[in-house]
Amino acid sequence: MIVKTVVLPCGIAHAFALFTERINEWWPDDRRHVDHPESVIALDATRFCESDPSGKVVALGAVRAWEPPERLLLDFYPGTGPEHPTEVEVLFIAVGETTKVEVRHRAGARSVELFPTAAPKYERSWTLVLRALERAAGGAAG
Repeated sequence: MIVKTVVLPCGIAHAFALFTERINEWWPDDRRHVDHPESVIALDATRFCESDPSGKVVALGAVRAWEPPERLLLDFYPGTGPEHPTEVEVLFIAVGETTKVEVRHRAGARSVELFPTAAPKYERSWTLVLRALERAAGGAAG
């Protein structure tokens, strides 16, 4: 399992909204899956996908749990595909006036054999993604 954390200088509800409703504003361009400069990533209670202006939509995962503002759980398709999804759990933990965001990325039931090969890329990607989230929240990237 990969565990990555970042502390954001905002309350828990704002952190959850930033990660979900505003994901397209901060998700790194080099971690997108539609080859178009105007692609849009959407994450809400019903979908996690990326689309381009022509209407092409790529499912990035399936939302399994949506528990604002504390938790979301996704079947995650990048790296293994929808037939063998990995699992990403994102926890939002209030710490005083800040919020700790913890990403737990692990093999799903159908990706146990694929996960070890993909894990190094996931490790690098989550570091970049959480740095971008931290910048969007007004924190120092680190």
